[in-house]
Amino acid sequence: MDSITSLNRLIEVLKNSDAENYVAIAKNMNIPASDFKKFAFWKTEGYARNCIIKTPEFELILICWKEGDCTPIHCHNKQKCWVYLVEGEMTELRYTSDNACNLTESNNLQMKAGALTYMHDSMGFHLLKNSEEKKAMTLHLYMKPVDSCTIFNDADKCFDERVLNFHTINGVKQA
Repeated sequence: MDSITSLNRLIEVLKNSDAENYVAIAKNMNIPASDFKKFAFWKTEGYARNCIIKTPEFELILICWKEGDCTPIHCHNKQKCWVYLVEGEMTELRYTSDNACNLTESNNLQMKAGALTYMHDSMGFHLLKNSEEKKAMTLHLYMKPVDSCTIFNDADKCFDERVLNFHTINGVKQA
């Protein structure tokens, strides 16, 4: 497969591909940060989830991170997820959990721009955090949309279900 060097090309290829091709597609992305300008929105508090496209087969989300932003430990509602680091440096921490909700760190991955990582619930849970003193952007490709997920509640030391929302859809800020 040829390198995918634009966001428009990525969307076109995804729309015309079967799910079994998503691995090859994700591995061949080399998209410049400038292609995401229309979708880049940062919140004043926490990271921003910006929906680029959502179809019944897949969704693309651009997450914009400020310094120190971090997700809770979470899963992906049984969907496959590829994370492409558009800009910045990120850390991915993976965890396993026993039946009593005790977490054990199983992997620590340091990512630089252009890096790709993959996650599925069968691999456990993970969190992502901006590990730089400047903004970062990650592109998330989900096989089938993820409308909710299980997150680890630090206060109660248990997992809770969370409905997910977007801060922007197709570059338009949501209420």
